[in-house]
Amino acid sequence: MASQPQPPSIVQANGAAEATPAVSTPEAGNPPKATDTATDCADAVSSELEAEPEGPEVTIEGWGTLKPSHPLLKLHARLPAIVDAAKHKQIWGVTLEPTTPTFSTMLILQKWLRSVAGDIDAAASGLEKTLTWRREFGLDGTKPVWEETFNSFDGLGYVTHLSTGEVVTWNLYGAIKNLGQTFGDLDKFMRWRIALMERAISHLDLAHTTIGIPDVGAGSDPHRLLQVHVYTGVSVLRMDPRVKAASKKAIEIMGAHYPETLARKFFVGVPVLMSWVFAAVRMFVSAETARKFVVVSYEESTAPEIGDDQVPKRFGGTAGELNELDRTAQVEADKRVTKVPEPEDKA
Repeated sequence: MASQPQPPSIVQANGAAEATPAVSTPEAGNPPKATDTATDCADAVSSELEAEPEGPEVTIEGWGTLKPSHPLLKLHARLPAIVDAAKHKQIWGVTLEPTTPTFSTMLILQKWLRSVAGDIDAAASGLEKTLTWRREFGLDGTKPVWEETFNSFDGLGYVTHLSTGEVVTWNLYGAIKNLGQTFGDLDKFMRWRIALMERAISHLDLAHTTIGIPDVGAGSDPHRLLQVHVYTGVSVLRMDPRVKAASKKAIEIMGAHYPETLARKFFVGVPVLMSWVFAAVRMFVSAETARKFVVVSYEESTAPEIGDDQVPKRFGGTAGELNELDRTAQVEADKRVTKVPEPEDKA
């Protein structure tokens, strides 16, 4: 925030600032005033800092050459303190390197910087909170969270690929048969929801990609997901407090710990009575994120809105069922994804 101009300390009746009296030169033999000495020293230090060179540029293989003043390098300089405070340095298949600014490390840092419009302090704080949360939640171990058993949620979530290679997550809330079974245990629901998100992000293969992310305002992030939430037939959910609690919690977690992971989000078949969904979402996301939302009235209009026909016929595409597309996508992902070893930093 820009500092407010300070009012003059002495003002005449007509509002004009009173002239500042001249400072007399100390007489010979008398030492200068302490305040004068402090001012002179401050000026000298300031001049030295202004004259001091920035330092050498840093070249990161695959990323390019960055000046020392670049926000990415400034954020990376804070990484040792961040991972030390969080006691964790794994995220989305990437092991953050506090000493050497590796390509994959810079990829993660760039996501946090972009999510806060380049604010280094906010990015550092957010990343530390996320790493701490991941450690406490039990992510990034030898066994991926999505390999846990979630029988209660079968048929509710899928991960597929478009013909362009883009990754899509599907949430079929209309397929819910038992509200108590799905939403009765909030912690269990959230673990399933996060597992679906983690599995989708693993398909982006951030640990091995060689495609960088532009600086803030210089282009779009190519490493993001499309999300499709299908609400057809869910009017029964509109007043259930368990559903609202689960929706609120999911929005909070995704907003806090999954920045710059969403390219577009499609709300399909949303009944008028479910308008509270959008009100809840907008409370916890930025205006920029809200602009990524697309409302699709009819299921068959989904493919045209997405701009790709590699979706089920039910949604206006030409492909098979979601469970078939999910299996194919997982096979493709498993061919290239290398699992991260169990972290040594346990707490």
